[in-house]
Amino acid sequence: MLVRLVKDWSWPDLMRQTPQEDGKWRDIQFTFEPVKHCDYLIMLNNKRDIPVSVRCPPEHVWCIMQEPYIPFSNDWMLKDLDWCSRILTHYPAGLSRAEESHPAVPWHVDLNYKQLMWGRRPVKQRLLSWITSRLTVTPMQRKRMAFYEYLQSCKVPVDVYGRGIRHIRDKWDGLAPYYYSLAIENDRSSDYWTEKLADCFLSWTVPVYDGCLNLEKYFPPESFIRINIDDPDASLKIIAETSEPDDWRRRLPALQEARELVLKRWQFFPFIYEKIKTDLRQAGPASEISIPDNRIMRLTDEFRFLMDELKQRGPLALGRQLNNKIKYFHWRNY
Repeated sequence: MLVRLVKDWSWPDLMRQTPQEDGKWRDIQFTFEPVKHCDYLIMLNNKRDIPVSVRCPPEHVWCIMQEPYIPFSNDWMLKDLDWCSRILTHYPAGLSRAEESHPAVPWHVDLNYKQLMWGRRPVKQRLLSWITSRLTVTPMQRKRMAFYEYLQSCKVPVDVYGRGIRHIRDKWDGLAPYYYSLAIENDRSSDYWTEKLADCFLSWTVPVYDGCLNLEKYFPPESFIRINIDDPDASLKIIAETSEPDDWRRRLPALQEARELVLKRWQFFPFIYEKIKTDLRQAGPASEISIPDNRIMRLTDEFRFLMDELKQRGPLALGRQLNNKIKYFHWRNY
């Protein structure tokens, strides 16, 4: 079986999450090549700079949403895609063919599937880290930066890395030596968790976490420590009370289970493999599928988002958002 994937991002290399780094998961071959015929076509996000054409059964054209929903900016997530028979999304919002799903984004630690499956557990030498950035586009990102400044003012002993703060080449280096690491998502909603969480598990590091509201649906409760950065004092108290090596050792069985769940169930390939193998709908014959590019819709969404920032928060907020866009473009091409 051949599954064609279409994505709107260039890094990291998703294929390294398969055992041979070749896109093969059991008896299904995944490819990013623009093949003319495939058994399934899966779009990663509804964002495309170029049109897509392929011959495929219409019932096998799916889309998985991988970004947080930001009103106006990401309104492309709310479009009821007439070319798509199944939409996997953490933000269904009444879409007719939608089903609730985590975004299945790739991990960012610079290791492949085999290295993570069979590598030794790293030696823990330090207590607490945090890999973050100074971006403040979303409300949660602004809260995250406020929490960062609060921790700095309280002189909390945490090693902070990230773009605009302290450069680190590989997230593994900022996670693997640590018992714990702060992991704060760009959004706080059900089913939305990302590499911020998964990278901790893969590094044998307990995440001190704020984000996905129903994370227990995916991972053992003992594998992470939940905080709410809207209450920084309470969050700091939780960090102080739980972040110690004995607590990490107590959580180790749950941490190992969460790690295996990432590698064998929730990462993109086993997750989509299972979705395909349990797809009970009757598929008709293959036909020509043509999906137009999405550039105009994306530009319109960005313009509406910036105008809403101007209306709701004033010219300074608009200037900050434009600066964020410039920083993001620079970091993405760094």
